[in-house]
Amino acid sequence: MPYRKKTIIWVTSLFLCLLFIRFPTVSGAMTIEEEKKLGKKILFEMEKKVDWVKDLTLQSFINTIGQSLVAQVGSTPFDFKFYLIVGTDPNAYAIPGGHIFLTTGLLVSTENEQEIAGVVSHEISHVMARHVAQMIERSKRLNIASIAAIIAGALLGGGGKASEAVAVTAMATVEALALKYTREMEVEADQNGLQYMIRAGYDPNGFITFMSKIYKLSLTSGPGIPTYLSTHPAIGDRISLMENLLQTGPKPSGPFKTFGSFRKIQAKAFVEEREPHVAINHFQSLIDASPQEVDAHYGLGLAYRKMGRLDKALEVFHHALLLAPKDVDILRELGITSFLSGKMDQAIKNLEAVRSLYRNGDDRKEDLLSLYYLGKCYQEKGDFSRALPLFLRVKQGFPEWVEVYHSLGSVYGRMDQKGLSHLHFARYFKLKGEPKNALLHYRTSLEWLGRGSPEREEAQREIRELGGSK
Repeated sequence: MPYRKKTIIWVTSLFLCLLFIRFPTVSGAMTIEEEKKLGKKILFEMEKKVDWVKDLTLQSFINTIGQSLVAQVGSTPFDFKFYLIVGTDPNAYAIPGGHIFLTTGLLVSTENEQEIAGVVSHEISHVMARHVAQMIERSKRLNIASIAAIIAGALLGGGGKASEAVAVTAMATVEALALKYTREMEVEADQNGLQYMIRAGYDPNGFITFMSKIYKLSLTSGPGIPTYLSTHPAIGDRISLMENLLQTGPKPSGPFKTFGSFRKIQAKAFVEEREPHVAINHFQSLIDASPQEVDAHYGLGLAYRKMGRLDKALEVFHHALLLAPKDVDILRELGITSFLSGKMDQAIKNLEAVRSLYRNGDDRKEDLLSLYYLGKCYQEKGDFSRALPLFLRVKQGFPEWVEVYHSLGSVYGRMDQKGLSHLHFARYFKLKGEPKNALLHYRTSLEWLGRGSPEREEAQREIRELGGSK
């Protein structure tokens, strides 16, 4: 997808969210439950408008950072969820109910986990302070017909100058509606966010570093300021306030929290957001400059795989493995590419090697994407009894990941457990935002699930929530 189109999609989606926020279900202050319901409605609309990143490694990365910060806020009524969407601009935004969105551009443009943790912590602070709800309360209402017309006009804008006009109009409307954080809201989120970072073991200077980069970019980018600043104002003054706050408070000391190889995370995010040929040229130029750079070979292999050049991807990953024989990320992607190439035995060998390395390093850690594709290998070979526990472990480790439910539905079906098969297909379609298909499978599962079982009770509850009977 072209750069400009992706940027417009993100701006349009943000615009969509802010417009939907403008009509609370009741007058006056919004309750927590109303905020949660509104968040679900916005999320449902966004699911149809943005490109979601499905890669489990990237999703796990942002979720791990997010949940480590949520653990520092104390009691909260919100079930925080973190989402990664395709977008080259570094951006993040929270919507009602604890849903926080990051763009791939944020991962690519930051230097380390500390900067990302700073942005995520800031958004968590907005949710905890209920700043979005406060913006709702000070806004006037728009009727649904008006909202639909505005959204349709934004979405039907063509490419090129038309798309640019849509973006400008959308952001101008957002500005006019005053649906952006106030300076006071931002200062409060800054202060609380820094405290969450310190408690979680991150370097609070990471957020200041990120904000300083965005601020400098705004000074040199002409009239088109970074989109992050459109909804997060007063950045210059806030940087000074945060610096003073850290100087007068206790000095945090390292080592600070990190997760895996951040450069490989960035490489994956870059491949997600760029056309394959662009990513190939980028990583090849890095290799030309530094032939022993493992992370560049990793990104190049991913880019060739995205292009469909599995043979070339295998060649690159094999070469990378010569440079780093025990690199779990290289082994995992080599295993996945072997699976996609139909080389099941080679895939199993590589993926089992990843599993072994994780066990030897720390038996509390597992690479969920490796486990998933190992399960896919055994499923492909017809060994469902070995595939099932692997898929279940992935579901346990990251229950929000959509793809594992489809695999579980398929395996349970092949094992003639029809009730559980339909139940997991229902979960799959529900998470994908397809309520009609979800409802169909929930209803069908009732024909097979035992009376009084927790699974049957879940199906009945979901049917009621989705608008069915029973």
